[in-house]
Amino acid sequence: MDRRLAAIVAVCIIEAGFRFVSGHVAVDRLAWTLLARTVEMGFILAIAFEQCGVVASSVRREMALGLAVSAAFGVLVIAGDLASRLFIDGGLLGGLLGGLLAGQSADAWLLYFFTACMVGPFVEELFFRGLLYAWMRQGLAAWLCIALTSVLFASVHGHLSVVQLVGGVLFACLYEWRNNVWPGFVLHAAANFGLWVLPGIHPLV
Repeated sequence: MDRRLAAIVAVCIIEAGFRFVSGHVAVDRLAWTLLARTVEMGFILAIAFEQCGVVASSVRREMALGLAVSAAFGVLVIAGDLASRLFIDGGLLGGLLGGLLAGQSADAWLLYFFTACMVGPFVEELFFRGLLYAWMRQGLAAWLCIALTSVLFASVHGHLSVVQLVGGVLFACLYEWRNNVWPGFVLHAAANFGLWVLPGIHPLV
């Protein structure tokens, strides 16, 4: 079996198992998610290390590119929000992201950071771009792979949110361009971090 496909199947089985067990045990949701993603990451790297998108000629350069894209995207979002406030009450951030902005309690911030801003984005990039996108790309056009993986990526977050759809498109485009997960991971992590800290600064934006 193709190593990418084997890793995809393994992750799906692991995810299904963790979701089934979570309904029968009393455990912190963030801690459970972190455990699931860590196990999935281990299986992905063990089964398909060379094929999952972590190999790059210069990881440092790819991550620097991800930082540059993140900064540019952040400026664009804030500028768009400020401009939209002339026409929309609350602007784009208040209207579009209002339901997603949620602060974390002080005693959970470190767990949230590692789960939602580090391990979670990395494993999702490994699975959706490094494995699924790359596997589909062997036989399908880039635009179709971008569309399909973006819809799947958004759907696993509970609903087809515009935010996750746009994120899925951007992450997939970065993978198509660079052929590795590092720029997409940095942008993904930065976006999740932004959604986390925005509640503290949103009234000032």
